[in-house]
Amino acid sequence: MRRQCTSIVLVVVLMAACAPIQRSPSYQEMLMGGYDFKEWTVGHQSSDQNQRIIEFVRPGEKIDSWTDLFTIQTIRKPANPDRIDVMVARLHVDTSKACSSFVQNVIAYESLNETEEANETEEASIIYEWKITKCPPHADQHEVAKILYGKFNIFRLAYVEKTEKLAPEKREKWIKDLKDAILVRR
Repeated sequence: MRRQCTSIVLVVVLMAACAPIQRSPSYQEMLMGGYDFKEWTVGHQSSDQNQRIIEFVRPGEKIDSWTDLFTIQTIRKPANPDRIDVMVARLHVDTSKACSSFVQNVIAYESLNETEEANETEEASIIYEWKITKCPPHADQHEVAKILYGKFNIFRLAYVEKTEKLAPEKREKWIKDLKDAILVRR
């Protein structure tokens, strides 16, 4: 009897220890493709229970003095999220107020859900760009970004360069790379 109790206690302890490792819905989605890390180094990363952010800079640069920056952000999706286009506008509201030169443009929108009833708070993605010029203390910047609404998370990929305008070939390359980033579930 004593041996059975010890075995039951051991099983309960092991199950309790493994519980945090089990996959919860927030960890069942991830992004694949769309970016190449060979020419980047991690400049900053942080996470908490609701989001994770990794910012990449070019080798030799620091997070507080970069020329171009690539960001991957994962946010736990709230129960009632804003529509994806509303989220995009909300992300840059402070910049648009501070800089009269702020310009934003939607490049592509896609519903990831196959049903006709899909909406912009379910599974969708948007690729957009924004830029500012002559807005001290901010440097001129041009960003191309993609937001994906998954079932459990919101993902944001963004490439920004300190320039008045991205070179056309660089802009097209980043748009293609962002289009190639897809949502995968495990």
